[in-house]
Amino acid sequence: MKKISELDALSITLYFICVTLIPMIAPHPWITAVSLVGSAVLVTLREPRGSLKVHLYVLLLFAVLTLVNPIISHKGETILFMVNDSPVTLESFLYGLNSAAALCSVVYWFYSFSKIMDSEKTLRVFGKVSPRAALVMSSALRYIPMIRSQYRKTKTAQKATGLYKDGNIIDLIKGNMRVLSSVISWALENGIVTADSMAARGCGSGRRTAFTSARFGRRDAVLCLITAVLSALCWTAAGFDKLDIAFYPKVRMSESSALGMAGITAYIILAVLPSAMETVVNVRWRYLVSKA
Repeated sequence: MKKISELDALSITLYFICVTLIPMIAPHPWITAVSLVGSAVLVTLREPRGSLKVHLYVLLLFAVLTLVNPIISHKGETILFMVNDSPVTLESFLYGLNSAAALCSVVYWFYSFSKIMDSEKTLRVFGKVSPRAALVMSSALRYIPMIRSQYRKTKTAQKATGLYKDGNIIDLIKGNMRVLSSVISWALENGIVTADSMAARGCGSGRRTAFTSARFGRRDAVLCLITAVLSALCWTAAGFDKLDIAFYPKVRMSESSALGMAGITAYIILAVLPSAMETVVNVRWRYLVSKA
């Protein structure tokens, strides 16, 4: 077994599209909860030390989205308490909680996708469909870490020369604006140099070709098949309103049925699949290391 990051780009893209779209199509509480937990576990397994900052950002986003909805929306029959003569209802709170879980899970899934899909894999997926769009997307993904690195270098250099001060909020804002201006100028100049270099090499003058050593193998086909079958089961359950829920004016969920339970079970398997693959590979690796 391989990690999901070691598989072909097409199977990875298909998986992340399906696992992200299902909570949007069927915002059932079980689906959103499983999506949030599964995506968070995947981020933690892939980055055990660096995931804390991501979790803190997502937790802040989750809290804000959960609390904002009952403040701005006063729908629902069950009044919890009053704030400035405006009712805060249980239904609005539950709707905000469910929506926040769905949105935060999407953030987690896209974060993992951006870490797994590098520029080469992006070109491999979109290169045959639209080579120019794939090139633009690949270049954009490449510039994100470059800009972050340049921002840190510029900020460190200005601190060393005494131009950057963070003693008070005014100096901090001025310093950040100066660093941002320098980084934007660097990005524009670098973009011009890159464009001139590509034009000098004949980019766009003929049919674009690309070479890759990756091949669509048996494991990729198995992942695509599992993703398609589980996603089809979830979409079927959602299509027959077996994963339906209404929050206003009172919380009403679809009655429990075999098709609904099958859809939820299918999404549970789909959401935990990459984490299970990561865990199995890590356990096998540690076992082999201990035997060496």
